[in-house]
Order: sequence, then structure tokens, then C-alpha cells
Amino acid sequence: MSNDTKPSTYAVDARDDVLGRARVTDNDELLSFYKELEAHSANAFWRRANEIEPWEPETRYSPTIWRYNDMRPLVVKSSELVKPEEAGRRVVVLVNDSEPGRQNSAAVGWLFSGLQVMLPGEITPAHRHTASAQRFIMEGGGAYTVVDGHQIELGQYDYVLTPGKCWHDHGVFDNGQVSIWQDGLDIPLMNSLETN
Repeated sequence: MSNDTKPSTYAVDARDDVLGRARVTDNDELLSFYKELEAHSANAFWRRANEIEPWEPETRYSPTIWRYNDMRPLVVKSSELVKPEEAGRRVVVLVNDSEPGRQNSAAVGWLFSGLQVMLPGEITPAHRHTASAQRFIMEGGGAYTVVDGHQIELGQYDYVLTPGKCWHDHGVFDNGQVSIWQDGLDIPLMNSLETN
């Protein structure tokens, strides 16, 4: 940007003064126009474009690690304190150590993750949600999920998908083992879209 060029009102930095970025300089007529728009619950995109479409990806989330050896005792303890029929689903949520992570119960971005434990003979109540789910079985055996009437048996290191809106439940057969799996769902995304 040359010294004789007036920066745009909405420039975030000097890179914004290029064709294709919002380079509008406000004047009295535009300020009046903005008030007209606001009276109709509207706004001019160029007023926020450079801010909401940054030059580079920006994250508000922190790098966070959950070590299984640290989390496993807590997940098992949850099975001693809460029954699945009381909780609906007994899941220890992995929450990103950032403000948006805490606010959205998100592991990162718009993704939810948690560790669920099921004991032999336990069954979660059937439920459904808009969010799609993926589950990676970390340990155990004799577990299963029923998705829209189709029973799928689950063992250690299995990976199962549950499409959104499908009725499903989970359980472990009486002769099965304590089973722990990682849940991954797009719950925060569905909530942000107000579809969950």
C-alpha cells in the first residue's frame, strides 16, 4: 500500500488493500445507508468480510492431549458412580482447553469427542439425534450396537459408524467384557446449525 493511499475502513492489515478484499472507506452517505439496513435487520457484507474471511486459517482452539492411561481410570470410575439408564449415555467428554471448547463441549472446532464405558449386561436406552457418530472400540469384547434394528457386534479396535437420525442403542452381553470406546460426533456443528 503506498503512503498516499488511504487505508480502507475495514482493512484488518495492509494485505487487505488489494482487489477482492473489502476496501470501502465509509462516508456520511454510507453510514446513513448502514442505519437503513440495520432497521431491516440487515448489514453490508463488506463491513465484516475481511474479519470473517481471514487470509490464513485461524484457530481459537488450543492443542490438547488426552492420554488414555490418564483418562481410563476416570472413565472406569464413572461406571461405578452413574448407571447408563440414569445418564442416557455414560460418556466422559473430552473438552478442548479453550474458551470455545468449553463453551461448545468440543474437542476441536465443531467436533465432540468422549470416552464411553459399558459394563457386561448394561444397555443404553435407544435414542437418535441429527449428529452423525463414529465409534472406535479401544478395549473390551462382547459389546454391540443396534442401529435401526440391525445388531452389530463390536470388539477391540473395531470402528463403527452411526448415521444421523437412526435409532440406536449400545450394550455389552452378560458374558462380555468391560468395553470402552471413543465417541466422535458432530454435535457442536449440528447445534450451531440449530438442527439437533
